[in-house]
Amino acid sequence: MIKKLLYITFIDMDNIPTSGSSVRPQKILEAFKELNIQVKTLSGINNDISIRKKTVKEAKKILNEWKPDACYIEPPSGPMFYWGDVKLIKTMHKLKLPISIFYRDAYWKYPDFYLSKNISLIDRFKQLVIKNMQIVQWNVFKNNIDIIYFPSLTMAKEFDCSRKDALPPGAFYASVDEKNYNVTPLQAIFVGGASKNYGTYLTIEAFEKVNCDGIKAKLLYICPKEQWESFGIDEKKYAKWLDVVHTSGDNNLIKYYEKADIAILTAPRTFYRDFAVPIKLFEYMSYLKPMLVTNCIETERVVIDNKVGWVVEDSVDSIADKIISLSDSFDEINEVKSNMKNARECNLWKVRAQKVLEDLENNI
Repeated sequence: MIKKLLYITFIDMDNIPTSGSSVRPQKILEAFKELNIQVKTLSGINNDISIRKKTVKEAKKILNEWKPDACYIEPPSGPMFYWGDVKLIKTMHKLKLPISIFYRDAYWKYPDFYLSKNISLIDRFKQLVIKNMQIVQWNVFKNNIDIIYFPSLTMAKEFDCSRKDALPPGAFYASVDEKNYNVTPLQAIFVGGASKNYGTYLTIEAFEKVNCDGIKAKLLYICPKEQWESFGIDEKKYAKWLDVVHTSGDNNLIKYYEKADIAILTAPRTFYRDFAVPIKLFEYMSYLKPMLVTNCIETERVVIDNKVGWVVEDSVDSIADKIISLSDSFDEINEVKSNMKNARECNLWKVRAQKVLEDLENNI
């Protein structure tokens, strides 16, 4: 049984950014502690080599003196820049310490998806170096780590290793006042970024169609100010049904979630989005909001398996038609709402952490 866990991260745990990839290491640490095991956490940002040297030195001390039962690693999105971090994994493997890692990044395998053809030779060279680093490090991981987790099963299929599994984001308990969905017009909420990839144009165009003959549904769009301003969308043109807010953090978001009947994540379907699992799905689940999503493979899987919403094609007409349908059927929203608490309970960060511990125990 695991009583002592070494937990290695590549962010500054004392000054955590608010992005999804940075929130995850903090949430899973809180979950480990909730399970009443002893956790020693080693952190420090990936590109600060001096900090990483200290981290590796401390890890070696912990291995010799504290003697953990297992190790779990939340790596950076790109390669580990300090080779000592990679050598540490080899050292732990030689000591027969069970190790698992969450592997979040597959961009390097598909440069045509994310690299512009117009980048400079210097930038192209940098990307080549990074790709080669990740290839080398991936080989170290698959030969020295017992369990490699991926955000989804679809992404796991893209990699060859002896033992792999999915470890998607988790939900948390958000204190929201419950409401009955029977007041028109329908109120939808989106929380995230503003970009074509997030579906900003698709979403705005769908709501424009919904409300072309009168206000059937309103949209509360919450995103960073600089991202929204870069779009140049004249929100005054849609003032009757669109409210744009720039805020973040659970304490600030609660009052907006409480106003909403449904949450939306209507992004265009792409190759990479098919195997991504947006943390936003589990945030919506945390706030008990039935959700309308587009048919990206893993997004669809989460919504259907947990019975927490509706899936439509990534087109203006499909999104608009479903919003209009929901605006006339609050009973349908209430039916999905009845599933939300159970879905949240089954997807808590604590559940994810418990899986990690059980899997590691099987390798002791």
